[in-house]
Amino acid sequence: MLRKKLSMFMLATAIGVGTIALTGCGTDTSKANEVETKKDTLKVDLYGVDGKTKIESIKVKSGEKINPKEPQKDGYDFVAWYLTPNHERRADLSKPITENMRLYAGLAKKQEDTRTFYVVGSGTSDVLKESNWGKVTGDAQKLEKKTVDGKNVYTITMDLKEGDQFQFAIDGSWANQRGYGYFETNKKDGKEYFKNSGSLGNASLKKSNTEVKVDGKYTFTLTTYPSADYYDKEDEHYKEESKENFNLNPYDTITFDYLGK
Repeated sequence: MLRKKLSMFMLATAIGVGTIALTGCGTDTSKANEVETKKDTLKVDLYGVDGKTKIESIKVKSGEKINPKEPQKDGYDFVAWYLTPNHERRADLSKPITENMRLYAGLAKKQEDTRTFYVVGSGTSDVLKESNWGKVTGDAQKLEKKTVDGKNVYTITMDLKEGDQFQFAIDGSWANQRGYGYFETNKKDGKEYFKNSGSLGNASLKKSNTEVKVDGKYTFTLTTYPSADYYDKEDEHYKEESKENFNLNPYDTITFDYLGK
């Protein structure tokens, strides 16, 4: 009888210990899942155009994409979201979010652009050979101006050859030049069509020549926001009388379509 009672006691003890162990495991798993969920949740802070005023914070799972609501302001165009408060680096929201980040809104005051832009450069293609680094700014080099959704849009279609170099500017003296640094991308489907060919001295990348890597017909689109223009007065060569040669813009962009050979 004593043995039977002892056996029953040991069995009950074993069951109790097992239950406690299972309960403990369940609690640990729950905590682990909670920690993992927190780890997978990222925060994107949205800031206004001043770079200081926080608009809101968005929580997103790692690997997901976001499409923040565009801030509105009377008399202004929303341009894009940027990774830096000085609006030098545009955010690529086509890519998934993999870390906590801050985004800064780019807004430009609406203003009609009355300038005329030309392609200036040199190379073996007809339009750039004639340009001869801006010595000729004729109809063949002139960009067509349109207003699209209230924005200033300039376009030009031309045949280019590998090794051609060019920029866009308002005259043969290269005032208000828009170079390689204004391109949103130099690729299509992973293939590079252009490269940075450099600039004079320590000039901004935005004033660098664009060099063609692939022969063919191209359509270029230059979108401008003249109200946001500024002058690089820190440049050692800056002079007030020639300030248009030091004109820069944080929002202007160049895009392209490759139409084939």
